[in-house]
Order: sequence, then structure tokens, then C-alpha cells
Amino acid sequence: MSARHSGSDPPITFDMPSSSGTYVLVLKLHWESVIDVGALGELSFPPGFWFYCGSAVGPGGLAARIAHHSKFAERPRWHIDYLRFAGTPVEVWYALSDESFECTWAALLSHIDGVEKGARGFGCSDCNCDSHLFHAGQIDVYEKFRRIAGDVQRAVAVRQSG
Repeated sequence: MSARHSGSDPPITFDMPSSSGTYVLVLKLHWESVIDVGALGELSFPPGFWFYCGSAVGPGGLAARIAHHSKFAERPRWHIDYLRFAGTPVEVWYALSDESFECTWAALLSHIDGVEKGARGFGCSDCNCDSHLFHAGQIDVYEKFRRIAGDVQRAVAVRQSG
């Protein structure tokens, strides 16, 4: 069964700065989803929380990138765009910097108890990491991550009524 969202949910927004930075997008999947993820092929995603490490150093910075991830992509560009069809954004963890820490953050997430690596190659076609996607059954990962990552801020999704 492939999951593709109809896009009928109310819009989701985050209060994000337009500065460059590194982020972890937290998505919640309510049910098992099998998704065709571009070149990675058909992948199975169990329910729970999915953590995607990324960076935003281009125009608009974090605000623009997270706004993109908060909507359904008409033409998926990144691996996370495909997973977004099945998952709902609930949080973003981020740090402001002109330097990208997404590989470092992926390594940190992979060492937290209860967090499992996602599909090999997911979100990391431009580096040597195994994956930039991680899964956990619970969302209590933020405090553990912040203790080892340092100065990381948290933004919670706001659903606009509509």
C-alpha cells in the first residue's frame, strides 16, 4: 500500500528564523506506510516518530526550507518530500549557523537509545553517512539529543484552522 496524502489537512506552520542553520524535522506517522522514494525505491516506514537531519544555507534559510517541508511537494525533490506525504510535521529542532552540522547530528541521533537508523542512503546522497533519517516509537528524544548536541532550539508545529 502506497501512502500519498490528499493535502486536505489544515496548513502547518513553524515560527522559524530566515537565517542559515541545521535542523531535525520530526514527522509523526500514524500507520505503516510503504512509499516509493525516488531512486531509493519502495520503502516501508513503521508508525512512530521519524527524525530527518538537514541543513538550510540558501536563500530564506531555515524559514524557507521548513516552509517547504510543511507542505506537500507537487514535484518531490528530496527524499523527505516523499515521506512527508505520509507523515505530519510536529516539531523542528534547529541551530543557527552558516556551517552545516547535519552529518554530525545524524551521528548523534544514531547513538541515542531507542532511536533506529532509517533507510540506507535516505537524505544523504551528497555525503558518506548511512542515513539522515531515524525512527523512534516515542518523541522523548529531544532532551537526550539537546544534551549531546548543545545549543539546539525547538519549534512546535502550529495547525492553522481553515
